[in-house]
Amino acid sequence: MEPRASSPPTLASRAVPPVVILLATWLLLWLAQGVPSVCALALPCPAPDVRVAPALLFGGLMLVPVAVLLVTAWSDRAWRGVRGLSYAVLVALAVVGLAAVLFSGGFGIGFGI
Repeated sequence: MEPRASSPPTLASRAVPPVVILLATWLLLWLAQGVPSVCALALPCPAPDVRVAPALLFGGLMLVPVAVLLVTAWSDRAWRGVRGLSYAVLVALAVVGLAAVLFSGGFGIGFGI
């Protein structure tokens, strides 16, 4: 049996996934703006736009690893470690950003005791 020759990844196959992750996260950050906030009895209710600042902060920070991934998309192996680190940072910013947006408006996880 002969080993199959694999074709090198194209520029589009390396550039599209980070852009899709970025746009999907931006969509979720935008949709999270409509989640109703929870008012605590002891504290005043949060302002209606309390989720905007974390969404803008993390949405903007996500542009850095996406830019690194787009710039290094043309290289074959030289930037492999940088690309892996950039993907890890991108996904971490997406998860932490969504959590920050949801928890900033009083969203909570109920634990039954």
